[in-house]
Amino acid sequence: SPDHKRHHAGEVEPFPSGRITYLAPKPLPTGLPPVDHGHAVGTVTDHYLDFGVGNSFAFSWQMALGGPFACFLLSAVVGPAIAFLGGLHFGYGWDGAVEAFKGAFSLGFWIGLWGGLGAFLTLMWPRWQMYGRTEKIAPTRFNRQRREVCFVPEGHSEPIFIPWEELEAWVIESQGATEYGVHRQYGFGIGFRHPETGERFNLEFPTHGLPLSISTWEALRAYMEYEVHSLEDIQPNGELMTGDDAPNEEGVAFFHAARRNVRRRRKAGEVGWIYTFFWYLYHVMTFWTL
Repeated sequence: SPDHKRHHAGEVEPFPSGRITYLAPKPLPTGLPPVDHGHAVGTVTDHYLDFGVGNSFAFSWQMALGGPFACFLLSAVVGPAIAFLGGLHFGYGWDGAVEAFKGAFSLGFWIGLWGGLGAFLTLMWPRWQMYGRTEKIAPTRFNRQRREVCFVPEGHSEPIFIPWEELEAWVIESQGATEYGVHRQYGFGIGFRHPETGERFNLEFPTHGLPLSISTWEALRAYMEYEVHSLEDIQPNGELMTGDDAPNEEGVAFFHAARRNVRRRRKAGEVGWIYTFFWYLYHVMTFWTL
C-alpha cells in the first residue's frame, strides 16, 4: 500500500518486490479503454456511479448450477448409457445390456445425486458468504455533478466526502519466486486522507493483469469526466449477447435477446446447427433463465 506522503499522477514508487504507479490525484488519461472487467461497478446513473459492490456474472451462476447438474447427468445417464452400449457391443445381448444399464444406473444415480449436491454446496457456500458481507458494505460512490467521492469505511457510520481532484489512485505490480516459478501479482487501489483527522484509508483489490487494473481506473475517470454515461459503456456484452434489442444488463430479457440473436445468426448462416445445438444444450443444463 502507498505510504503517507502526498503523491501525484505519473509518480512511480518502487519497493523490493515490485512498484506502485500512481494514476491520481489530478488524474490524466492513460490511453487504455475504460472497461470494468471485474464487474466492480454496480450502478451507473447520470448523477453517480457505485464502485466496489458490483453484480455477479451470469456465467458464474450458470457454472454453479450447471456444473453439478452436468456431473449428475454424466453419472446417472451417460455412464449407464455407455454400459448399455458396451453390453451390446461385447455380445451380451439385449437382456444383458439392459441388466448392465440397470446396474450402472442404480449405482450412478446416487453417486451423481450426492456428488452433484456436494459440488453445488461447495460452489454456493462462498457465494452465500460473499452476499452476507456485501449486505454490510456501502459502495464507494462517485458523484460527478458534485465532483466528489463518497466513502463509508468499515467501522464508520458517517460518510466521508473527498473532492474528486484529491482522490489518490494507483496500480501495484509485484512478483515473487515460488517452487513453481516466478509468480506475478497485480492490483488496483484508491485512497484518501480524512479531511478532519488526516487518517489514511485505502481500498485495494487484486486484478489479473496490469492493463485490467488501469482499465478499471479508466472506467472511473471517464465517467467523472463525462466520457461514458452508462453501465454498458464500461461493461460491454460479449458477441453472443449483442443485438439491437439487447438490454444493457444481464437478466431474463437479456437472455431472450441472446436467444433471438442465435436464431438470427443461424438463419443468416453465420453459425451452424452444431453451434446452435450446443448453445441450447448448455443453457438447458444451466437451467435456462433460472
